[in-house]
Amino acid sequence: MVNRLAALYVLLCLMPISAFGKLTVFTENLSGFQYYNEHGKFVGPNFDKVHRALSAANIDYELNVLGWSLAYNGVLRDPNACIFSLARLPMREPHFKWIAKLSHFTAYFYALPEKQIKLESILAAKEYKTAVIENNFSHHYLTQHGFKLGAQLLVIENVDRLFHIMKQRKHVLDLIVLNEKQYKTQREIDKTTPELSKVFKFKQEATSLYFACNTKISDDMITKIKAGFEAVN
Repeated sequence: MVNRLAALYVLLCLMPISAFGKLTVFTENLSGFQYYNEHGKFVGPNFDKVHRALSAANIDYELNVLGWSLAYNGVLRDPNACIFSLARLPMREPHFKWIAKLSHFTAYFYALPEKQIKLESILAAKEYKTAVIENNFSHHYLTQHGFKLGAQLLVIENVDRLFHIMKQRKHVLDLIVLNEKQYKTQREIDKTTPELSKVFKFKQEATSLYFACNTKISDDMITKIKAGFEAVN
């Protein structure tokens, strides 16, 4: 009887999670990290880490590539869901189970050169209007530091809209927050993207990217996902 139970346990561990419910994985199209290439294939170093880890754990998953705010809200609603690449911030800490660090990015306040803005600190940016992407790390990080919607923050639904405003309605804002790789890629793709100046660099602890899951996800699923990341690291 004991041997049969042991054999059943091993069998359950080897079975794909789809037998119990497919894992939903949310993400966004983020240049340099996880993105659609010129052939329409979803690629990138962070996606590669996630795919290899889930494959190693024999986990069947469904990938949903959405705008960031939709992806962020989606994982909060679905108890059997995870998300990447999510910046690990204090205000987000209790809302997720943090599984594995994927990478790090460098983020800056950017400004149009003609505005001649200089910043000595994050708080100095409160004198200006800053555009951030909804539910992006910059939105949450600056809110955490006392920036107010309307007074100092202009919340934009996606990065394409943000660049459109920079080109067509630049008088309505002074600063934007972007990761360096994202901005460089945008300039390569679209030559009409405004040339911007770096005016302040965010601290590294604010810009580490993780694979994280809904807090209600099962312990068994968490164990399997962690084992998958350990297997490929």
